[in-house]
Amino acid sequence: MTTSSALLTIGEMSRASALPISALRFYDKEGVLVPHSVDPNTGYRWYTDDQLRNARVIAGMRRVGVPIRDMMAVLTGPEPHSCLDAHLRNLEDGLADARAELGRIHRLIDSLPASGGVDIDSWDLRRALDAVLFAVNEEAEFPILRGVHLDIHDGVAALVTTDQFRLAVAEVKVHSALTVSAVVPVAFARLLRDVAGVVTLTFSARTVSASYPGGEVSSPLIEDGEFPDHRILREHHDAVELSGDHLAALLNGTGDSAVVSVGEDGGARVDPGGIDPRERFRVLVDRQRLRDAAAAQPGRQLVIRVSGATLPLAIRTGDCVGYYSYLMPLQPVGEKAFT
Repeated sequence: MTTSSALLTIGEMSRASALPISALRFYDKEGVLVPHSVDPNTGYRWYTDDQLRNARVIAGMRRVGVPIRDMMAVLTGPEPHSCLDAHLRNLEDGLADARAELGRIHRLIDSLPASGGVDIDSWDLRRALDAVLFAVNEEAEFPILRGVHLDIHDGVAALVTTDQFRLAVAEVKVHSALTVSAVVPVAFARLLRDVAGVVTLTFSARTVSASYPGGEVSSPLIEDGEFPDHRILREHHDAVELSGDHLAALLNGTGDSAVVSVGEDGGARVDPGGIDPRERFRVLVDRQRLRDAAAAQPGRQLVIRVSGATLPLAIRTGDCVGYYSYLMPLQPVGEKAFT
């Protein structure tokens, strides 16, 4: 067979389409781009000028990782643009996941042991522990939930606890440039609550040590699992704040649970007698868990904000910055947890 103006050899097709010869052979085998003809004696593949367009489309899809099955849909299906748009959405989702994972890796790198220690005044440490220990679940199946997370960065030491249904945070300013992320057993945290003077925390790969006037104590770190990232939780700008009688009714009711109903005007009702068809949403709250969280907050100006039926309630005091907690609402068929 001889080459004509209407036919391209595999080498010519490769140069014109930017597809390697090996790729052309692969796409022939997969049925994506089958040659116009194959010489029975030499095995040479021949392509038509019309196939060059498809080859260039395939080359572009290959560069952005379009799967074989989707290539076929683009080349022969009724909605090629929809297929490409769907692949773009997958790429964007993958990029978001990659950014999140790289952020986690950065935090892990930052949490590697560093030389030096972190000094915390025992009064600050005691107040912070009192604000978060209520949310530790010492009977939890996962060891990571039986400890206190120390997240130290940018001159702030955040103490964080969660039992999956509550998450409590207390932030203390420290004079240290160290970045540390570690989970200490609750027993170690309780020992620190009762010391006096400046406490110096020193971290190694698997242990934490605390030195203070008159003593020193060490403990293994809890390494089984990854603690939830409290920094991704933020109060919603359109949250409804409960105060006055509503706040008192929410905390002082007799039932195990309470209902907060938010109307379309942003007004709230606690344990309403009936369902208002105009309400925006209603929240079912475990009253005792809420009381525990409220009682642990330092300061006097208690603030509770609700944002939706399945979003965490924000609990804090307006006169004590850096201390807050979140409570997952109850669900009719179970509970949603922090993960």
